[in-house]
Amino acid sequence: MKANTNPIQPNQRIQILDTLRGFAILGILMVNMQIFYKPISSMMLGGENNLSTINLMSEFIVKFFFEGKFYILFSFLFGYGFWIFIHKMPNNTDSIIPTYRRRLLFLLLFGIAHIVLLWAGDILLMYALFGFLLILFRKKNNRSLIKWAIWLLSIPILLQLISWGMVTLASFNPESKDAVYAGIQESTNSIKVLYERAMNTYANGSFLDIVAIRLKEYNLLLPAILFFYPAVLAMFLVGAWAARNNILKDYELHIPFFKRAFWWGLSIGVPAGALYFTAWQHGKMNVPNMWSFFNTSMHIVSGIALCALYVSTIILLIHKGKLKRFASYLAPVGRMALTNYLLHSITCTTLFLSYGFGLFGKPEAWQGIVLTLIIFGLQIPFSHFWLKRFNYGPFEWIWRTLTYGEIQPFRKTSN
Repeated sequence: MKANTNPIQPNQRIQILDTLRGFAILGILMVNMQIFYKPISSMMLGGENNLSTINLMSEFIVKFFFEGKFYILFSFLFGYGFWIFIHKMPNNTDSIIPTYRRRLLFLLLFGIAHIVLLWAGDILLMYALFGFLLILFRKKNNRSLIKWAIWLLSIPILLQLISWGMVTLASFNPESKDAVYAGIQESTNSIKVLYERAMNTYANGSFLDIVAIRLKEYNLLLPAILFFYPAVLAMFLVGAWAARNNILKDYELHIPFFKRAFWWGLSIGVPAGALYFTAWQHGKMNVPNMWSFFNTSMHIVSGIALCALYVSTIILLIHKGKLKRFASYLAPVGRMALTNYLLHSITCTTLFLSYGFGLFGKPEAWQGIVLTLIIFGLQIPFSHFWLKRFNYGPFEWIWRTLTYGEIQPFRKTSN
């Protein structure tokens, strides 16, 4: 039996998946906005002092409600989509794996181009690389998928705990203490130097200057492979588990599950989110101490718990017939998730960088929220307009054409 290697057609899509993808696109832009108009190295330096009340409240909104929650959701949906893709025909997943690998290869190339030409905060490259690892789990049973997910989620927390413990032990020896804290200070100083250089380059530099500093900032983010991306792979696995059990496709059969997820997410997510915001105010990512430990651990715990709260709330309300219009607005945005994600970078680099409108470093936190709502608000009618005329978003069409090795039907026919 030959696997069905044709792309999923628009009328075969699961609307709740597209709705959640559209919701995730909003959350991702809300988080990314603050590092579109500031250097990415600013994330390593912790919270700013002497913020005005409106900016402190804006930072709280972004950190508590958005940061760490929507990459979790997007990763979950990536894993869900993986399972659907490789099970287009039952009992014959292996023959479609070469097609899936091509799909990941071209996603990897999208990511590289995104980093070099647009923005260092790209997730596509790492999603592609971890997608190759996801293939290795395709034959694991439900129990094994969840066990691996829990183990992966514990890696960043354990690493941060070990780092904190080593620094604490070193502090009992004066010589070791001096060496450790000198190293931390040197690291902090080098980040500050990069931050200042990036501020000036993004605001005033040429395109090639900006590419060079962007690659330096991306290099600074590479340790996040250990402290950030294990959670991504973990949520890939949870998404695959959910797809295997049709948790979203047949959500009406799983309403008791979503009710439990709602209360679990609320009771854990709210205190964990508050502790995460507090840790962000007091700590720095490159300084191993109590605050950096809580920063990492609560980033993960609040991210998963509040993501569960958001998803379960949306599904329970849709089940009660109260969010049909909401779903109809967001689903087209989710169908064009790759295009809309890349449009964030195209739009914001045009707004902020020197070769565009040159607004880099000028917006405040509250203005970033307003800009996010404006840009996303425009993406909703744009996505509706586009999909009335075309089968896929422009970047989705390119991706599908490259994946399947033949031109995909782009413009909708009268039929």
